[in-house]
Amino acid sequence: MPTPRSFASARLAHITVPSSGPTLRLAACLLLTVLNGAVLIAYAGLLYQASANHPLRILGVTLLFAAMLGSLARVWITSLRAR
Repeated sequence: MPTPRSFASARLAHITVPSSGPTLRLAACLLLTVLNGAVLIAYAGLLYQASANHPLRILGVTLLFAAMLGSLARVWITSLRAR
């Protein structure tokens, strides 16, 4: 009875393929930065005028913009650390 060939014993060549992960992360960071900048330019003045002379509203708007900028900073830091 003939012995069957073992496919497990064949050595495979390891080919290193450059990962597009860092490039995609950088592109996502740039896109988020542009979108956040557009939101700041479009709505910062309007929200400030709508909340003028209302300390709690100004605090709320400030916290919303701080959260947006904080999340953007976190995205950049996470992306740059992953490189």
